[in-house]
Amino acid sequence: MIARPFKLPKESDVLLLSAELSAERTASVVRMVTGLVLLAAIAFVDRKSDFSPIGEQQILYAQMTVFTLFLSGLVSYGLVRIRLWRWWMSFVTATIDMLIVAINMWLNVWVTGLTGQYILSFPIVAALPLVLASNVLRLRPSVQIYTTVLLVLSLVVVGVCAKPAFVPLPHSPGLMVEDQFGWQPNFARVVILLITGGILILAAARGRKLLVRAVEETTIRLNLGRYLPAEVAPVLAEGRISELKAGRRSMVTLMFVDIRGSTAMEESLSPSAVVELIGTFREHVMAAAAEHGGVIDKFIGDGAFLVFGMPEPGEDDAARALACGRAILERMDQWNLERGRHGFEPILIGIGVHSGEAFIGAIGNDMRLDFTVLGDAVNVACRLEQATKLHRVAFLVSGETLDAAHADRRAWRHIGEQCLRGRAGSVELFTPADLAGWETPKAEPAIHAS
Repeated sequence: MIARPFKLPKESDVLLLSAELSAERTASVVRMVTGLVLLAAIAFVDRKSDFSPIGEQQILYAQMTVFTLFLSGLVSYGLVRIRLWRWWMSFVTATIDMLIVAINMWLNVWVTGLTGQYILSFPIVAALPLVLASNVLRLRPSVQIYTTVLLVLSLVVVGVCAKPAFVPLPHSPGLMVEDQFGWQPNFARVVILLITGGILILAAARGRKLLVRAVEETTIRLNLGRYLPAEVAPVLAEGRISELKAGRRSMVTLMFVDIRGSTAMEESLSPSAVVELIGTFREHVMAAAAEHGGVIDKFIGDGAFLVFGMPEPGEDDAARALACGRAILERMDQWNLERGRHGFEPILIGIGVHSGEAFIGAIGNDMRLDFTVLGDAVNVACRLEQATKLHRVAFLVSGETLDAAHADRRAWRHIGEQCLRGRAGSVELFTPADLAGWETPKAEPAIHAS
């Protein structure tokens, strides 16, 4: 049976979507507020001044532009609120924003009688940084790049293609300067720059908040990962502690792995050599577990306890456990070959595997939580690992595990039925038919050699 890769629920995708919706909602609100502030500023300037016909036309165009910007933000906000917003809509609204600005510049060229080379003198140009700043809030660099490209294209197209009206409205050079550089247009420019600065401050504050949140969540995950299986720590970091505290009973396959004769071996080694040996052993177990979707519940001295079927059970848990046991044996064989070249004795191990129902959950309080797997199945798996010493084999599995894995029993040597200590009833014991016992001569550097 093909090993199933272990996968966690993609909680990060949900968090990312939530962050993007929040960012788009903020950008929409900013555009609406910007529109209202600019409309108020235009109304103030209009009441305080007497404009030439050209100035009145420019005021009208500015009001139309700002009101369209407000409506665009309102529609975006509504779509976000009713959960109809999609990622590609950011590009649509960016296109609308730049189209509004381009049309305003074109109309200004048409009404003033100026050619396109003077478009940078129009007050609307001061709004270009405002459009770019508002897009920063979306947290999408691709939208910012797209908007920047549109901005440059708009300036080029309007500058080259826009032409004045055939019969421009009457004006004098003095009125022209007043229309473009008087206190009224300059007041509009200052208001736009102030709004731009406020948006950038808001963007910086949101970015800082997201950074702090990311650092806090990463710290929580790292701290939890020191005490809990790596596959369980994210569940707690995402606030699902109650789910683990409640616990559940589930069908799992359990494996115990232990080094044989470790006490005598460790007494003959230096402390640094013991640390290196145990560390290398654990690396091999972790690599095999990761390859076959096993969760290392804990390391116990020179042994390990693995669970298959956590956080969610699967139909191939038992099959993956058997494949993982094989992988550990193969890795130990390769390690012993390397050790043999340096004159070291081979490392012998025992593996016990059993399938059954067990309780899975976290016991404790918010100050101290211990992840636990409890039940008769755990005791049986532990006894099977210890029974490898009695039967002088490296790998023992129960009949329940072979049945759960739909394994061909002809590939397994039946050792017999045995009553395990601390358990009523007997358990059928099997070992791989192609693996020899520990009576294999020392000349062969295998884990089941004597």
